[in-house]
Amino acid sequence: MQSVNRHGTTPMKPQTGRTDTQNTVGKGADANPYLALAAVLAGILHGITKHPMLPDPCIGDAYEVNPLPRPVPRTLDDAVAEFAKGSLATHAFSPSVVQHYTHATRTEIDAHHGQVTDVDRARGFFHA
Repeated sequence: MQSVNRHGTTPMKPQTGRTDTQNTVGKGADANPYLALAAVLAGILHGITKHPMLPDPCIGDAYEVNPLPRPVPRTLDDAVAEFAKGSLATHAFSPSVVQHYTHATRTEIDAHHGQVTDVDRARGFFHA
């Protein structure tokens, strides 16, 4: 069995050789399985009904593709902003659900920004 590039965020076919798995990476282990399944089904329905134009498949190392067709948000702030303005999530879950998750996530982000981590302390002492 050959190794498979596990760094993409969508289902990928093996690039070479034979493998017995298809990999999907990008979700958290703490994801609500019902909400995650609902999001997958909403994405499938969107693809079947709207026929969006898809980028060319990534062949080779996904880290070396330049430019990326649509980069994944680099921070949680960027991700929640994309989610809040996304019409697919609003259509699939309703504006109130999107507003709820956006608010809950921004509350968590604000709480995180108020914390001083060990890394912050170490960097502070290093630069003092």
